[in-house]
Amino acid sequence: MEYRFKFLRFRFISYGVSLLLVLGSVLLLFTKGLNLGLDFTGGKVVEVRFENPPDIGKLRKALKERGLESFLVQETKEGTYIIKVRQGENFSAVKEAISEFGKYELIREELIGSVISEELRQKAIMAILTALGGILLYLAFRFKPLWGVGALVALIHDVLIVLGAYSLTYREVNLEVVSALLIVAGYSVADSVVIFDRIRENLKIRKTLPLEEIMDISINQTLSRTIMTSLTTFATALTLFILGGYALSNIMFAFVVGVVVGTFSSVFVASAFALDMSRFFKVKEKEETQEETV
Repeated sequence: MEYRFKFLRFRFISYGVSLLLVLGSVLLLFTKGLNLGLDFTGGKVVEVRFENPPDIGKLRKALKERGLESFLVQETKEGTYIIKVRQGENFSAVKEAISEFGKYELIREELIGSVISEELRQKAIMAILTALGGILLYLAFRFKPLWGVGALVALIHDVLIVLGAYSLTYREVNLEVVSALLIVAGYSVADSVVIFDRIRENLKIRKTLPLEEIMDISINQTLSRTIMTSLTTFATALTLFILGGYALSNIMFAFVVGVVVGTFSSVFVASAFALDMSRFFKVKEKEETQEETV
């Protein structure tokens, strides 16, 4: 006998949980805001070559000890160190920290102005909007338009909650994090597409069953795939988040939160929304038909 767990019976509870998380995220974004990185705020970049190259961790520690909060340190394959500091930070503290590690050669010192930062911000927003628009068109073409809207609602739900998590923890949001958000969006849609594909197949095979039951059967049939994919992705993201160092940890945070939220939304948001919207428009269509008959 085919095992069936009635997921959609609990959809109104999941609506409540989702609404709480989304409203909380929106509230955080409006009150606390995001800790925007150098890419979006402007600042200074220095590249140096040390006579005796220090450990990158010790260099970061030295910068923190001097009161710097928003900075990024990168080691290049040429053996140089690039230090990016956000606008408003004490830049003289950077030079003090660098001189602590002995003789060094200053290769470059650049100012990233607000015009470039504003341009990057606009491009990041455009990238997100273009991706969302493209996903909606793809889903509307591949499935019923209402199903496409359901998947898009789940996608926006996921992205908002991930941004809310960044706002809550006040982690830095830079271009790398924006890229991670787009990947999380793609992951969320991919999960919804798998479930919708199975629903479409079952609609052809089990024509006598109601839509809610077909959706529950489809979710159960794809559940093992969803759990295995989510667990392996989550385990990898969590490992990199814990062991990957500051820069990688900041990016992996989006995946850690996104995988959990994306798995939840593909089952309880995308499918549930598609079901309720299908029912709503069917009822409306019947009412209009009855009015015309009268």
